Amino acid sequence: MNETKVKEWPKSDIETLDREIGTRLHRLAKGNASSQDVSEASALIRERADFMMPGIFERLHIRAAKKPVN
Repeated sequence: MNETKVKEWPKSDIETLDREIGTRLHRLAKGNASSQDVSEASALIRERADFMMPGIFERLHIRAAKKPVN
């Protein structure tokens, strides 16, 4: 695929999330990430997981709330 088509081709929401996550993680790997990069990467990873498996965090939260506290 030539370069112009790659730039013009519409990107899916998940691909956009993956690119943003990749940018943040690349900064982390190089060692020049800010604390904002870390928190944004965490939020994007949660957003991607929620996008792929809707409601998983809600179910885990509900399950954790039902556990008896010792």
